Amino acid sequence: MSIEGRIAIDVNFADSATSSGVQSLKKISLTDTTSYTTGKVAIVTGTVGTSEVTVYVSGVTDYKDAAGDAVTISNIQRLAYKASGQRVRFYDGFAERYASGDVVNVTQVEGVSMSVQTTAGTASYTLVLYGT
Repeated sequence: MSIEGRIAIDVNFADSATSSGVQSLKKISLTDTTSYTTGKVAIVTGTVGTSEVTVYVSGVTDYKDAAGDAVTISNIQRLAYKASGQRVRFYDGFAERYASGDVVNVTQVEGVSMSVQTTAGTASYTLVLYGT
């Protein structure tokens, strides 16, 4: 299995104001782009409701690569996740994360499993797991 990919985050805002002919400008920029040519990737998708569902994110061989071979990720390093529909809670035993509105979130992960559930109703979710 060979992979090629990247996780990129780009936050850039400018706030300007003019008072008495003087312009004030405040800017913030947070960026991170990491390219990957080694490691392992697994994509997990599903639909979830208010009942908690456990997604194993480490040490699992149920994930398949492009050739159909089993992929075991023993050390998850990065997680990208999003949810459509209701607000979804992702919990790895160390930190709670929430997503909704198809907004992609990126974080580091602890633990070997993640519980997924909505705060109400149902939602679909996507997890992209990267590790070694």
